[in-house]
Amino acid sequence: MSFSNERGSQDCLLRSHFSDDTPFCDFRSSSSRSDENDLQRKPPHQVALEPIEPFTFDELNLRDRGSIFNRVKTFVRICMRQKQNSSTLQMWPPNLKSLLARTLRRRPRVSKCVLYIFLAYLLVLGLIQFFGNLLDTLEAHFPDDIDWVINHWGQVGELTEGFGQWPTDATGDIHPVNCHSHNDYWRSVPLYVAVHAGCTGAEADVWLVDDELYVGHKRNALTANRTLQNLYISPLLDLIGKQNPLIKYHPDEDYPLYLPEETPLNGVFDADPTQTFVLLIDFKSSGPALWQQLDSQLTPFREKGYLTHFNGTAIIERPVTIVGTGNAPFDLLTANDTYRDVFFDAPLQEMADLSSQWPNPNRAQDSTRGHDQSGTDSPASNILDSRINPVFTKLAGRGQGKSVTSTFSNDSIYGPFNSYYASTSFTKSIGNVWGSRLTQDQLQLLRSQIRGAHQRGLRVRYWSLPGWPIGLRNHIWHILIREGVDMLNVDDLRHATERDWRKRKGWW
Repeated sequence: MSFSNERGSQDCLLRSHFSDDTPFCDFRSSSSRSDENDLQRKPPHQVALEPIEPFTFDELNLRDRGSIFNRVKTFVRICMRQKQNSSTLQMWPPNLKSLLARTLRRRPRVSKCVLYIFLAYLLVLGLIQFFGNLLDTLEAHFPDDIDWVINHWGQVGELTEGFGQWPTDATGDIHPVNCHSHNDYWRSVPLYVAVHAGCTGAEADVWLVDDELYVGHKRNALTANRTLQNLYISPLLDLIGKQNPLIKYHPDEDYPLYLPEETPLNGVFDADPTQTFVLLIDFKSSGPALWQQLDSQLTPFREKGYLTHFNGTAIIERPVTIVGTGNAPFDLLTANDTYRDVFFDAPLQEMADLSSQWPNPNRAQDSTRGHDQSGTDSPASNILDSRINPVFTKLAGRGQGKSVTSTFSNDSIYGPFNSYYASTSFTKSIGNVWGSRLTQDQLQLLRSQIRGAHQRGLRVRYWSLPGWPIGLRNHIWHILIREGVDMLNVDDLRHATERDWRKRKGWW
């Protein structure tokens, strides 16, 4: 008997056992049918003694049945519809049929429940979105008078055309904070990114090459168009000029056309026009030669009265303050005793007041931390009130252009009339921070340096701060502000000015 005839015989035999109404299938050859006729002519007791060959399912039997689950499912359904006899039941374990039947009944029920829940969830979300869009559409088509005025204010063709802009809108809605843009020339747009972030200071590394001042971190990184004039001097002149427009309403009794020395000018920031902008010039080339060229390029600022300067007796604060650091020649910057408009970046590490151990300071009782204290008898109190501001805090009653007469006396050569900053490297001066905490010795050194600089009327700035991990950096920022540092030296302007980094915990 061939293989195909054997398969057909087994298949029909199985169907004959499982169903009474299944038609008999004849896939056998003529010789097979003759054998069956002989089998049917045998006595019944002889037919019953012959064993029935068990039926097996192989790959050929269920090739077209789909997945394995569908194959089992189809077979079980066939078994459940048939009349069971003893020979068929002997082919399977007793509990297999009931187990498969329960599985087939339970799985569709659970799947349907999950599907219905998911569809209900999507339906609720869709209804919420639909009604939200519907309400927005109705509001847009039926606005009230105030909404209409706000949406059409200052537009072309309206009665309020041109009302939406002010002459000093160049830096509108930017609130200044006392942060210093370290290596500002590396920003995507030098100076403007710092101003947009609200930084009140920026740093430029300057090189003298062929009587021109170029800006760059290293000499081999200089380019012909990245000059101090193009990146900082001209943009600052333009910004401050927009903040002080000369229009027909300008020359009045409060703001005459020719401003006297004591009349304030608007600074870079429209939200706080009294805030000066500090441009820190890092002298990379020889100090004396670079100083002569810098002094010449600052002439437009002097002519317009934009530079903070010392007039021989007092400090006149103006929209821009120039500070020299690096190879800046202190003797040339302070050679003129009656007028100075470029100040020095004094060495903070030389000003530590180690006379006593300083406890965790109380701002309300510490008169040397740059806070506005009434009734203090500190010799530098009036200078501190005008020149030292805590980070992110502006002193009340302090305006640009107001002179500050000092009764300050100190044996140190660095003071508020020749220096503006007192700066040092945090890593070299205070040391590395291990375990995310400053030691008590480091805290005492930090407090002594800050107190010593404030006693001389200078602003404190630390550079080379830890930048990573982020949690450690934020912790150091918080400690510096708490201890009275006046200008925060930062590289990440966005985190320093737009986020509450004091809440950032952890190392990452």
